[in-house]
Amino acid sequence: MKKLTIFMVLLFLVVAAQAQNLLQGRVVDEASGAGIPFVSVGILGTNNASVSNENGDFVLKAPTYPAKLRCSHVSYLTSDRILQESSNSAIIVKLKPASISLNTVTIDPYQGQRILKAAFEKAKTYENNNSYLNAFYRQLTTLNGKPSQIYELFFDLQWSPKRVQGWIAKQSRFAQLDDQAAFSLDNQSYYTFTVSGYLFPDKGGKFVNLNTLADYEINIEKYIEQADQKIAVVSCKYKKGKSNLYYVNSTYYVGLDDSNIYRLENSVFNLPIRLSRASAKFPPIVTTVATFNGAAHPIPVLESVSTKMYLSLNVKGREINPGISSLLTVYNIDNDLKDQQFEALNRRTKDKTVIESIKYDPSFWRNNPIVKQTTLEDSFIKMMESKAAFGTMTNP
Repeated sequence: MKKLTIFMVLLFLVVAAQAQNLLQGRVVDEASGAGIPFVSVGILGTNNASVSNENGDFVLKAPTYPAKLRCSHVSYLTSDRILQESSNSAIIVKLKPASISLNTVTIDPYQGQRILKAAFEKAKTYENNNSYLNAFYRQLTTLNGKPSQIYELFFDLQWSPKRVQGWIAKQSRFAQLDDQAAFSLDNQSYYTFTVSGYLFPDKGGKFVNLNTLADYEINIEKYIEQADQKIAVVSCKYKKGKSNLYYVNSTYYVGLDDSNIYRLENSVFNLPIRLSRASAKFPPIVTTVATFNGAAHPIPVLESVSTKMYLSLNVKGREINPGISSLLTVYNIDNDLKDQQFEALNRRTKDKTVIESIKYDPSFWRNNPIVKQTTLEDSFIKMMESKAAFGTMTNP
């Protein structure tokens, strides 16, 4: 009995020590209390940074106290908070929405086009300037609303305003349930990498860029009053959209004074997708949100990319509705990574093949401060861990 008591005390001390090595919290809207996704969260003066997930939750490595926690989002006022000491409980950060002025009177119908043109021209001068990033990627697949498959990868990335230029997978894991009709989209990370910038190509679909501005109906939806400058929210709708044409409608958040792009939302239409044993009833519904961190950089650097895809399929006479959601978050910028040999982007790269090429390291994933899940992801991951599904590459 005495040995059991000693063991329980030691176990408690280990758990407490692990909790003290993390700073956990949630960023919420001051008025509604709802969690705010894609908030930049970091300790000032350090590289200790992250991005809140879709519930507004974040996890950081515990800082040296006292420390200043900064939370920023393009649609909210920046919050700085002094942290005096460690706490085992999660902290709540309330952000106040920035003032919004609606563009109700169109005095100059070409103002939005000029704002975007200036932003693209500035970005183009940096198009060959690479940044080197540590990033975490998670992809969750659901079938008819039930989680069925998850990929998780840590990457070193070579990024430019065009997109991710190269990658190296450092750690990975994968798990899958086989109790439903099988479906897998195993190169969505490639698609995420391609929409991680804001200088889109002329080919491969219709995107907003310097050469296609006249093809889009461009409007300033509103202005966001930030402390240092106004942010123009500019929507772009393709004028010639057709059911058989791959095109993208976009909304840009652009600083009026610095012509920097801080956020980009895309709705993708008629994305070409190859299905080997299924037929699509409708074109896939695809949306992306990319955020960029402009602090201390000549031009904003990638911070996060969220992608969501929904399909309606017929598989051997059975209807299934897959949903594939992914989130890539950058947690560190390190130019010392540039000497590595990066893998070039290739549409044929399969995520599962990449994962299987790396030995699974369970100790790396245990209590990792970067790996923060939403409630749905958390429940699925815990269930798969209980089945020892990770690392085996077999279906439990």
